[in-house]
Amino acid sequence: MTLIAEIKFQEQHQQLTVIPRERSKNILAYLHKHYAEKVTINDSATAVNISPKECIRSFKKNIHQTPIEYLLNYRVEQAKKLLRHSELSITDIALRAGFSTSAYFSKIFKERVGMTLREYRQRQG
Repeated sequence: MTLIAEIKFQEQHQQLTVIPRERSKNILAYLHKHYAEKVTINDSATAVNISPKECIRSFKKNIHQTPIEYLLNYRVEQAKKLLRHSELSITDIALRAGFSTSAYFSKIFKERVGMTLREYRQRQG
């Protein structure tokens, strides 16, 4: 390979790796802004002008989880802040964190944190 061809190849390779990272950053920004709303893969993909399949592939490659897995974890983290720093009801926290019901919120929280909402709130208070 000539030196010019080598440089051109490296530039193209760098572009290919930068684009997915930028897409992932844009998807992250979208998820952070809209986490309290109902968010789908189609919503995330449309927000960054890519297909749903490419959205999942790019995000998983760079963030090491799907956008929906990340969103659930992010919602749980936001809920943990509310549990620690507010007296809001579990239902209010669930809705503010983007969960459709308090029952679903309780289930996901226990799976991800390893304790019930009540246990978490008592240990943090």
